[in-house]
Amino acid sequence: MEKQMERVEAQSHQLLVPVTMQLHRLWHGCIMNFIDKHCEDILLKKDEYKETLIKCTNSMERWGGGSDAFHLELPTRYRHAVSFPWALEVMHEDYNIMRVTHPRELPLILHDEILKCDRNSTLWKSYEAFIRYSYLPAIERIGEIIDEHGHLMEPVPAARMKEIFKTEGNGYGIKWSHAPRMWFYSHMLAYVDSWKELLSKWDDGSYEEIR
Repeated sequence: MEKQMERVEAQSHQLLVPVTMQLHRLWHGCIMNFIDKHCEDILLKKDEYKETLIKCTNSMERWGGGSDAFHLELPTRYRHAVSFPWALEVMHEDYNIMRVTHPRELPLILHDEILKCDRNSTLWKSYEAFIRYSYLPAIERIGEIIDEHGHLMEPVPAARMKEIFKTEGNGYGIKWSHAPRMWFYSHMLAYVDSWKELLSKWDDGSYEEIR
């Protein structure tokens, strides 16, 4: 029992708490700040995105009424409150079910605006600075923690994964019953390396890819 408690304490102090802190840094300090920074010029000002704006606004109205399943409240710390529901499309399906995987780190509209923008534009320079000096350092730190202390993590039962994500599999063609229990951590390490590879292309002057 004593050894088990020592393991639980080590898992919490050396792995779970540090990773959670860095994930909060990544989401609230990095991603949300970037989305909020560009919300006005893209989501609020461009008529072609009016439908998405209405959807986000309606979501906030539900939160204000206390009827949302996640018990969210109206955000007050962002430049534009609508930035928050706009960003949630990355993590949730219709704000009710967590995504297992997602092909982008940003809302689709913002992603596509960056993809097609001039590489000398203000938007591109902002995005490149965001990736180099906010996003990559955050995920690198998560990778370092996982690499050093990932062995402390207890396997998560397949039934629990199904309960959390409401899916039978991990989004990469493997069911939770057969997927490696440390799949998320292994995937995170490969994910960090993929961003380093992309930045090496940028350093060589090749800017076609944005992620």
